[in-house]
Amino acid sequence: MHEKSFEKLEGREMNLVELGREFENITGYTMIDSTSEVNRSIALKPNFEHDWETYVATYRLNHKRDLIDVVFTTKKGQNLNRIKEIPVKVQLISYISRA
Repeated sequence: MHEKSFEKLEGREMNLVELGREFENITGYTMIDSTSEVNRSIALKPNFEHDWETYVATYRLNHKRDLIDVVFTTKKGQNLNRIKEIPVKVQLISYISRA
């Protein structure tokens, strides 16, 4: 549906508010929460040598039940209270249709 536009965002660094605005421009719909819901992704076999951590942000579209999931990374040890304000690296974007 929006794969080509999402691919252009993957690999870029931006904060989650900016990313939410990009999704609004791409889809033409507003988000319920422009900063998303953020959950840390825990690996089954963690690698302690990595200097980054992985998270999943879920954006809910205001017009229907569809979601946009974003896997992103950030430097290890970031303040979780500020995770939505700091630039993060977008790794993968998935549009989930619940029609």
